[in-house]
Amino acid sequence: MVKYKLAKLFQGIEIGAFDTAKDWGDDTKDYYYNYFDYKDNEIRAGAILAFTAMLGNLYNGPADVFRTKAGVTYLPKEQFYFFEDYLTVFLVNAHSIKRDFPNLYSYTVYYLYKLDKQKAFELVFPQIEQELFKKMRAQLFLIEHGAQINPPAFNKMLREVGLPTFFPSWD
Repeated sequence: MVKYKLAKLFQGIEIGAFDTAKDWGDDTKDYYYNYFDYKDNEIRAGAILAFTAMLGNLYNGPADVFRTKAGVTYLPKEQFYFFEDYLTVFLVNAHSIKRDFPNLYSYTVYYLYKLDKQKAFELVFPQIEQELFKKMRAQLFLIEHGAQINPPAFNKMLREVGLPTFFPSWD
């Protein structure tokens, strides 16, 4: 079932990248962070790409699916996109994600970095424990301090996760 959801979620990503909103509706809802350490690499890569797409959609403006757990009473009982869950599990698995999917990892760190620079996460998500953001910066951004935090060519990332490419200029 999760493979179907991921396939539906990534239809057209090779053309729209993260500049177009993905289908975050009923047909694609899932706790994707639960698959960040999954044994099946296709599902694992897709789940991490789902998080990256959420970040890219937030940064580029077409969609914001993230929620927080603390102090929010107006949301439906079941929410699939709690930011703290995704970030926490990404940090726990960052080393293996970087090893196994270096291009995807670079995109995820890039969007976390750009979003944090655009407006500090403590201001965007004041309900979330600030220690999580300090840990993120220390673990992800300081490691990369000697190099620019920039993602590779988009097609490299698509190939790495087994998705089709489209624009040769994105190589």
